[in-house]
Amino acid sequence: MGALLGAAVLLLVSYLPANLSAPEIVARSRTARGTLATGRYIIVDRIRGGGMDRIRTTRIDGANSIAIVQNGQYTTASGSYNGQGWNQDENGLVLLRSDFRRFVDPNNKALLHPEDPANHVTVLGLTQTQPQEYVIEANPPDGSDQYRYYDAKTFLLNRFVTFDADMHQHVTEFSDYRPVFQSMRPFRIHNYDGRPQNDTVTETISFQPAPAGSPPVTMPASRALYTIDKPVVIPAVFSKSGIVVRVTINGRGLDFLLDSGASGLAIDPGVAHQLGLTAYGVTNQTIGGDVDISRTRIPDLSVGPLHLHDVAFSVVPISHYAEGSRIVGVLGCDFIASSVLGIDFQKSTVTLYPSGFDPRSFGMFALPLQLDDSVPRVQASFEGVPGFFLVDTGAAGTIAYQTYVRKLGSSAPLVEQGMSLSAVGGEVPAQLRRLTDLEFGGIHFGDAAVFVPSSSTFNLSDYDGILGRDVLSQYQLFFDYAKRQLYIKPA
Repeated sequence: MGALLGAAVLLLVSYLPANLSAPEIVARSRTARGTLATGRYIIVDRIRGGGMDRIRTTRIDGANSIAIVQNGQYTTASGSYNGQGWNQDENGLVLLRSDFRRFVDPNNKALLHPEDPANHVTVLGLTQTQPQEYVIEANPPDGSDQYRYYDAKTFLLNRFVTFDADMHQHVTEFSDYRPVFQSMRPFRIHNYDGRPQNDTVTETISFQPAPAGSPPVTMPASRALYTIDKPVVIPAVFSKSGIVVRVTINGRGLDFLLDSGASGLAIDPGVAHQLGLTAYGVTNQTIGGDVDISRTRIPDLSVGPLHLHDVAFSVVPISHYAEGSRIVGVLGCDFIASSVLGIDFQKSTVTLYPSGFDPRSFGMFALPLQLDDSVPRVQASFEGVPGFFLVDTGAAGTIAYQTYVRKLGSSAPLVEQGMSLSAVGGEVPAQLRRLTDLEFGGIHFGDAAVFVPSSSTFNLSDYDGILGRDVLSQYQLFFDYAKRQLYIKPA
């Protein structure tokens, strides 16, 4: 759909011939930007949007960096230390990044090698309006259709427009370029996609050398939501709807899903209002459909014998009834990462183990996890074609995205059409297809019925699909986010 929208734009805009190729324009832009001189710097930016006014303070110390974003209620951070990227969320949880997107994202790869015809990076021409701009279209296979506008005199990037899978036109504008320590930096960046909640302006307040004697940049320690010194069993109900855990807030018992496919913690806005919780800010994201997302803090809550304090939650419309339970929230990454989480589908038990517990003593098979998006990404394959899949205890069935299915040697037989997948924000049309030779964690499945979404809005960028409970229930699982390992054992 993105390519179709891009083609529509081409019909409306005509360009003058350009005298430079796409690789030449990209190379000149890199030269124009320059490279920041090695040193120690402090950069302060103001970020306005989503109903919040934030200050981001970035400290650069040679190859190490840390960016701290603060407002009155929340603090997040990200950075790189000794070559290792990391992110810290509002609850203080630190996760190490693999930075896989830098290497596998089709658009990133295309711009790194615009000379390769397979990447579909082409010059459309020069704009007829002033100031003139060179326009490049990057539309790589399985990527997003993107138009990039470079100033014809300076070769600095003025803006790019991306027609993404969520059916919105995403625009990023760069302006007020200034020379800073052998580089050119835009002191104003404007992001918008047609939804007012997502309109964001970032303005640089200062860019200065770090004062003498400033402490070195390091990676902060991770903060767990809870600490345990022995295994703790969490009361849970295993049902067709998922793993349901009772959470108590302000004396009220509420049903939450234990969801490894959730990047954090979430609660329904109606329930949050009933509990007297204050919501902060609002952005709009496309999942199954467009949904508004806010933030809140819960002073105290209990999960089984655990007591948690001052916990940041997303406020997302997720209330639904399932098998006698009203699900009003999810326990995702922050809860799972605070210990080693063990799930035994055969015994219907959820057990938390202290950090440092080694599941290999149970004869487990270890799979490396990538947690860049705060959800577990692992490798699996169908028909011998390797792919990266989200391990999602919140999903009933396994999903393969169209871009991955097209890579398989055979045409996947159709089992049933006219189906739909339930997601936050709405229903997603899908087909049920039968894929053969699933390999995951030491088990070979002769075949597996998987859902293939018809709508690209459900696809997660840089994932080939989702491994749901139909597959995961064949294993005993241990999630160890601190070590970035998934330990599994066939049931």
